[in-house]
Order: sequence, then structure tokens, then C-alpha cells
Amino acid sequence: MPSEKAAERQLEKKEQRREGLKRRSGLTGEERACAEERIRKALFALPQYQNAGRLLIYASYGEEVSTWELMEAALAAGKQVFCPRVEGAGSMSFYRINGRKELAPGFRGILEPPAQEWRKYRMLPLSEGESDLVVMPGAAFDRSCGRLGYGGGYYDRFLQTRDIRKIALGFACQILDTLVQEPEDVRPDLIVTEREIIRPDDRSRNAGNS
Repeated sequence: MPSEKAAERQLEKKEQRREGLKRRSGLTGEERACAEERIRKALFALPQYQNAGRLLIYASYGEEVSTWELMEAALAAGKQVFCPRVEGAGSMSFYRINGRKELAPGFRGILEPPAQEWRKYRMLPLSEGESDLVVMPGAAFDRSCGRLGYGGGYYDRFLQTRDIRKIALGFACQILDTLVQEPEDVRPDLIVTEREIIRPDDRSRNAGNS
């Protein structure tokens, strides 16, 4: 029955998500710090980042790849920085910030920006050559740029109707064999890890050479 098959797929996704998080938790503090530095350098070198006039980036929580130095560097470079805020019913919006001090604990204790209308992200015109970029986390990834989030579907819903460049950050240990993916699961354009940059055509380049 279709419902049974769907239930099996959801169970498999749950197991893959759990495996990715388990591997991530196994990193030592030193391994994590070294990996995060390499991930930052790789992201900074990408034209998608360099040309981003507006950067929509997650406020790192727990064992996710840290984004605090990325935010500081983006702000120092004159980019507009936006962070996500959960607004109920599986909905998420991004709001502009000028520094970490503007964030406060929100959904599940994750730091969120204030829901002030003037801060809210809108796809307005940018300067010539500039574009928007979303930087998102994940629990597990594969080499076809498949991504599993944490099960809430917030990024999938936000990105379904928006044509925005997307990059996911993760540790190399979170790359699994082929993930279970549904039509509504949004794939990032690139996945940046400390070892390589993974592209949807399954070709990758070493992060140090990118």
C-alpha cells in the first residue's frame, strides 16, 4: 500500500538523519575547530559567496558548523545578513541583523532575530553582479547534493517558491550513501565540507583548491 511505502521511507529518512547526527557528535573539539576553519575558507573563496549582496544564514546551534565568524566577516564586507525565525505552522522567515547581539533565544532555544517588519527579507533588486545566497545546515547529505534537515521542513518550504542560490555546510563525516529524498526536498547547489565541495553532478573538488 502507498501509505505503508511512505511510512517506510520516512523511517529510513529518520535513520539516515540519526546516523548523520551521530557521526557529527563523534567529532572532537579539535577536529571540529579545524574543520570549521577549512569550511569557512572554502566558502569565502566561492563566487556565490563573494557575489552575495544578501546572505541568508542560519544561527548555528549545538554541534552545527559554526556561523558566527561567517556572519561577522559578511557584515564587515558590507553584505546584508539575515537569520531565520520560526513563525509557526512549519513556517520560517528571515530577518536582517547587524550583529549577534540582536539575536535572542526562540524556537527550541535557537537564537532568532526580532520579527520587525522592516527587517524582513524580500527579494528586492540588488546592485549589478550581486545575488542572494542561502547558507543552510543539515543532519545528513549525499554526493548528489541530497540533504536531510532535522525533520521540520522549514528550509524546504521557504525555498520551494524562491529561486535563490543555496549552499549547505556540513562536516565530511555527515556525507552518507544515497539519501531518501522526496520531490519537496530542496537540494542545495553545493555542499561545503572541510574536505571537498560537493556538486549536484557528483563531481567534487578539494576545498583547498576551490
